[in-house]
Amino acid sequence: MRWKSRKEALESEVNGPSEGAPRKVRFRQGAGPGLDRMTRIQATRAARKRAMLRSLAILVVLLYAAWRGLLWVETTDFAREYLLPPGP
Repeated sequence: MRWKSRKEALESEVNGPSEGAPRKVRFRQGAGPGLDRMTRIQATRAARKRAMLRSLAILVVLLYAAWRGLLWVETTDFAREYLLPPGP
């Protein structure tokens, strides 16, 4: 049933509306001369800022984890047994 209705909808879009069938009218929110473009530009800028902040937060977390890992390696027996050369 769904496939039949989808097929009919696609055929009507490809072939154009049939005689006497009402046309679909779609309205965009906030439509106007230049208004839609400016809102898209502002949304893009906001998304760009969020992405930069997210990248910065990830960088800080990774740097902190690496620093803590280095401290752990230096202060445990792991460094003495595997990383440092044996002493005289």
